[in-house]
Amino acid sequence: MANPKSHVFILITTLLALLLLLHFPSVSLAQTLFVFGDGLYDAGNKQFLSQNRVDASFPPYGITLGKATGRWSDGRIVPDYLANFMGIPQIPPFLQSTADFSHGASFAIADATVLGSPPETMTLSQQVMKFSENKNKWTNKTLSEAIYMIYIGSDDYLNYAKNNPSPSDAQKQAFVDQVITKINAEIKVVYGVGGRKFAFQNLAPLGCLPAVKQANGNVQECVKLPSEMAALHNKKLLQLMIELSKQLNGFQYSFYDFFSSIQNRVIKSKTYTFETGIAACCGTGSINGSDCSSNNVCAKPEEYIFFDGKHLTQEANLQVGHLMWGADPEVVGPNNLRELMVLPLDLTVILGDIHEAMAAMRPRQSKIESLYDTKKMDLDMENQWFYQVDKAASFLI
Repeated sequence: MANPKSHVFILITTLLALLLLLHFPSVSLAQTLFVFGDGLYDAGNKQFLSQNRVDASFPPYGITLGKATGRWSDGRIVPDYLANFMGIPQIPPFLQSTADFSHGASFAIADATVLGSPPETMTLSQQVMKFSENKNKWTNKTLSEAIYMIYIGSDDYLNYAKNNPSPSDAQKQAFVDQVITKINAEIKVVYGVGGRKFAFQNLAPLGCLPAVKQANGNVQECVKLPSEMAALHNKKLLQLMIELSKQLNGFQYSFYDFFSSIQNRVIKSKTYTFETGIAACCGTGSINGSDCSSNNVCAKPEEYIFFDGKHLTQEANLQVGHLMWGADPEVVGPNNLRELMVLPLDLTVILGDIHEAMAAMRPRQSKIESLYDTKKMDLDMENQWFYQVDKAASFLI
């Protein structure tokens, strides 16, 4: 029997949703997505910039889809799923000049860094510059309502750890500060163009990547320094988000704990539907950490977290996409993507107080394992429209 209190709550929140439209006329669903980052988010830019063979443009990349698309996976990547959840087409790589950019563009490209300038790629600054130079493709309203997704920094820290095997604590912190300072500057450039809603996926435990473990020679344990650098970065990045939300009027953000998600799946793979979190599906070496080709690819990519030595399978990307979209504050906060896309642009109340109250009301997960529940997520998707109205209404409670 249905709980009568739930019916009362539904009635109240529906009425509040109508009031919200009067109080906050800027409420709307984001229908545009801009993507910045490295190979984890690359929708195919690398193949248009590189003069050399790009592995992701050939099988076995894309085997789950039936064709290679320039994505570093057997199939879809996280931005593909989030675009789908938003109800818009997949976001094309910006360097594909013939693409339709009406719902946004992906500037992410494999091997991208924050500080360095490796060949045949674009740094974060260059990606943001490319976006700024082409801002007139979109209206000011579109730019302000859009979601801006960012995942970058992995190669900065992997290169640093490789070149500095025994740094002091002060040296580690100094390098992290350099990376965060640069990210801060680029966020402010995007903000200056009109961006208000930012979605950050923090860095993975880099020492757990098959390529890193295999190169280190100990495949059973994650390599300490790369993961430590990632953890320091993630802490500073979250601090930056909090500071920017205070400094920049209208700045809103979502911060997803990718580090813990991957770490948990590596340690307890079967809990999250994977057969292994150690080896990659495709590659050579003790745990397939390098040289992915059609000659050395697994039969069932969906059983693996990693497709190659550094990038996720489609199945892992799907789980990440679901968590970014709709997980609770133990995984993503102060908003998940579904919440971020409906936040009013002219919201003037203190968001921190609202989020704290909402977190207290929201059912908490007793175990991290229960966070990935496919049936529950599918049900959530079916009820997406009502949830968004209900969420918007909660701002008036």
